[in-house]
Amino acid sequence: MPARKIFLRFARATDIERLTLDGVITGPQPTRETWNQRIVKWLAEQRAGRRLVLVAEDQSGLLGMVQLVLKFPAGYEDAEAANGYDIAMMEGLRIRDGAPPEVGSELVGEAQRLAQKKDVKTLTFCLPMNQPRALRQARAWGFEEFRIMAEPNKMLAFFRKSIE
Repeated sequence: MPARKIFLRFARATDIERLTLDGVITGPQPTRETWNQRIVKWLAEQRAGRRLVLVAEDQSGLLGMVQLVLKFPAGYEDAEAANGYDIAMMEGLRIRDGAPPEVGSELVGEAQRLAQKKDVKTLTFCLPMNQPRALRQARAWGFEEFRIMAEPNKMLAFFRKSIE
């Protein structure tokens, strides 16, 4: 069987519907908007230079995505997580069910390389504390926990790692 070719690239407008149709983004709709509306916002932030949205794709369709937030939008600022200079946050790592196991690591690796090109020194990552497998994976990628934050319906763990 020939090796599967996985391509990593920046998301574009044609991916808006594909991200949900291909099963990369699943689950209930966000509050006060649809997934498609939220993805449109992410792409607008990418065009403005505040966020990079990466997708992984092969011949079967989209396999996963990750975002690199360089600066949060107004009203969501958090200088410890992403300050627009030397700290950026990885978020929204999503992998389609049945995708090759290396997709997540490839997306995270590419996000780190892009962050370094943007002169980011510290990369952060936020995960719900009720996902022990994801927490273990973040630690395996070299991230260390630095903050816990309570939200109305969950606890979040913030991780960081130096990428200098």
